[in-house]
Amino acid sequence: MAGFIERDQWKTFLDDFSKRNQLRTTRLEIVGEIGDQEEEQNLPLLGVSFETKGDAAGNVEISLGGETAVEPRHVIHTVSNVERIAPLLGPSGLEEGLGIEDTHGTKTLLIFETLPELPPTTS
Repeated sequence: MAGFIERDQWKTFLDDFSKRNQLRTTRLEIVGEIGDQEEEQNLPLLGVSFETKGDAAGNVEISLGGETAVEPRHVIHTVSNVERIAPLLGPSGLEEGLGIEDTHGTKTLLIFETLPELPPTTS
């Protein structure tokens, strides 16, 4: 991950990131000692926050899920002991996700999915 965000900017960056990308379809992957694990797929982004107070201070919380009864799944993934945060940029420079690394080197990747388009005709 390149282009890390300075720690004192994490809260502001994540608030803005959440607003820009709210409801985009996501895939959540964890890359660590036991390999690459897909945590969740095809849920919309509700928000990413940096906790600054209380017992959760220093944690990043990723909230994914449906806002209607049509999609009742809801996932909250917490990354503790965050060391680095970086936007994942595509070749065109647009945000394609977010990378978060903890002090143990485990990376949490929030990747925006592009859903396939329906064919112009169905016959």
